[in-house]
Amino acid sequence: MRQAIIAFLLSAFVFPGLGQLYKQDRKKGIILVLLANLLLGVLLLAGLALFSRGYYEYFYPKPLTGVILKELLRDLLANPIFFLPLSLLAGLWGFAALDAARSARRRAPGEAAKE
Repeated sequence: MRQAIIAFLLSAFVFPGLGQLYKQDRKKGIILVLLANLLLGVLLLAGLALFSRGYYEYFYPKPLTGVILKELLRDLLANPIFFLPLSLLAGLWGFAALDAARSARRRAPGEAAKE
């Protein structure tokens, strides 16, 4: 049971796929880590491009203040080019956490001996 909790915490709070790697499921762990890195890269590039474009189109002569930053972030989150990879990353992160806990519970060595 302790391994299931550690696997869940690694995938839920550190990075997707680390729980699978902790439980020796290397193939799935590597795929999840690579997918998460790919989505983070797409998210970063899309976010920077949209943020800078919005700033230069609408606010460039003004300094970046909290009000302008809040408006730019609101527009950024509403844009599907940013929202789609963000949603996919959140789904991948949730799947990795639940899968790590579920597979760790299935493979617990003490439970297999009791059955």
